[in-house]
Amino acid sequence: MFQSSKMSRYDYLASDPSLRTILESQNADDLKKMVALLPGVKLKAPRKADLVEVLVRALLGGGIVGLWARLKALEQSAVAEAVYSDDGMFDSGAFHAKYGALPVFTIKQENHWESDPTLLGLFIPPISFQGRGVPADLREKLRAFVPEPAEAKLSSLEEIPSNPPRKWTSRRFDDKKLTTIYEEHEMPMNVRLTERAAAQDLRTVLRLIDQEKIQVSSKTLLPSKATMTLLNDLLHERDFFELTEKDKPWHPEVGPVKAFSWPLLVQAAKLAALRSEKLVLTKTGRTALEAPPAQTLREIWNAWVTRGIIDEFSRIDTIKGQKRKGHNGLTPPGDRRLAIKCALAECPVGRWVEVGEFSRYMQAGGFKFKVTRNPEGLYICDPQYGNLGYSGYGGWNILQERYLLCLLLEYAAPLGMVDIAYEHPSGARNDFRDQWGTDDLIFLSRYDGLRHFRVTPLGAYILGQVDHYESRREETTISLSVLPSRQIRLDQGDLSPDQKLLLENFAESQGAGVWTLDEPRAIKSIEKGARIAELRAFLAAGDPQPLPEAVEGFLAAVEQRGAACAPKGTALWIECISPQVAEVIAQNSQTGKLCARTGERGLVVLLDKEKAFRNALNAIGYGMPQV
Repeated sequence: MFQSSKMSRYDYLASDPSLRTILESQNADDLKKMVALLPGVKLKAPRKADLVEVLVRALLGGGIVGLWARLKALEQSAVAEAVYSDDGMFDSGAFHAKYGALPVFTIKQENHWESDPTLLGLFIPPISFQGRGVPADLREKLRAFVPEPAEAKLSSLEEIPSNPPRKWTSRRFDDKKLTTIYEEHEMPMNVRLTERAAAQDLRTVLRLIDQEKIQVSSKTLLPSKATMTLLNDLLHERDFFELTEKDKPWHPEVGPVKAFSWPLLVQAAKLAALRSEKLVLTKTGRTALEAPPAQTLREIWNAWVTRGIIDEFSRIDTIKGQKRKGHNGLTPPGDRRLAIKCALAECPVGRWVEVGEFSRYMQAGGFKFKVTRNPEGLYICDPQYGNLGYSGYGGWNILQERYLLCLLLEYAAPLGMVDIAYEHPSGARNDFRDQWGTDDLIFLSRYDGLRHFRVTPLGAYILGQVDHYESRREETTISLSVLPSRQIRLDQGDLSPDQKLLLENFAESQGAGVWTLDEPRAIKSIEKGARIAELRAFLAAGDPQPLPEAVEGFLAAVEQRGAACAPKGTALWIECISPQVAEVIAQNSQTGKLCARTGERGLVVLLDKEKAFRNALNAIGYGMPQV
């Protein structure tokens, strides 16, 4: 393809980002206004080259220190941030997040059509379409005396503020009365401690998969509605929100959160694989049932960061246009996850962080990311009027912060990384009300009610803040009796869902807290990889008495019989023309070692040995037609 040898203005600036180059890109009128800011400098009818020369001498000479001293404190901070940034550019979003205000670069004239630069504009001039920045040679000069800016700080709390429940007023139109009805609701703060829940939920999900009760789509790998309903009932303390029907068809749905993410998380970590629209345990998943949960949870998180099944932003389903590709498409979610992971690793363990404060810290501390390459590709309600590329639309709080809320509530919290404090999303945030087309939305995302989070000791281990994690020993709260009749009776306490599922692998429920060990059920479970050692450990924890002899015999027998046969591969069954031919082939030194005799005329050959068998068969003067 032909390319012009002529370098554009912007290319030239990028290749030579010196002060002189930047100044030469300005027009003469703007340069005159900049020279007017220099003390004691007067030029008569100067040419553009003269103006550039004066500014270069002033800014790269000894007078720069005096000019710096004339800047206000906020302006000096702006220069310091740009000077010590990686690329010398001034990041207005990060600066405002860190300092709570923006410096002034220009002052409008009375006619409002023109503006005059402030002294700060000399230090951080416009650099083409990229924004404002400090030229490379000026950065080097300034670093000699400009102190480095302080690191961004994250505020945290020992306890969550105790406030009365939030009030929210809903409205609905009564079709019969032809009037709008307003109802007031209390939205209490819910606190979930997640470490213990994560370990239990992991075992529950793996056992459900072991029993082939988790259904997912073969195309999207997303869990079915029936699966999410099942998980909602079995996960520790149920899901974060009650599953309720929408009031109006156009209202966004809250729906499952934990019950949605767990089937995706175990797939990403290759603990489970799809077979006929149901998940089955992999060898890694089977091992995870007996491994320390913390290690498995860390592997799941790291797998999700690098190869998550979906783009979590798709869960912000009120924002449309997400399927566009190319320069209008979404950014790689792995980059976003990594930025959030690094910021989470900076959080103090055991202290509550308000999500808005964390969002601010991410911007101020350089943990920034983009959700889309071009916000003009996204919209609310209408692609024209609700376009998020318009000025004032689609800011950090609409795109990046909603993604952040989703990752925290739907993925980090279920894995036990963060405890959470949250409300129902309806009316929880009003920062999206200025966006076109949001009048009828009761919330922008189902995650809008997340208020605070706290990194747990388990989270610190998963994030790599510490090398070891001491799990809290779970005290046995149940008492069992294992009877010679092979019955298991629950005498005290309640079984957790994962404990019930473990029992169901080997025993049949008789109701009223009684199970009977069942041979066919046990053998089928052992066939799939279930281990008798797991059941023994569970029974020993609930009943300190030695197992009855009849139960010991039962367990030993089914453990042996459940693995009595071992599959060695898929085989090809061959029928010979006569018993004599079958005998010749089976006894031959070349073909005999590749086949086994079955019946009068039958031979069995492992499928992966078919080619070698054919060659040996041909060598002794026989053939086998292709099928």
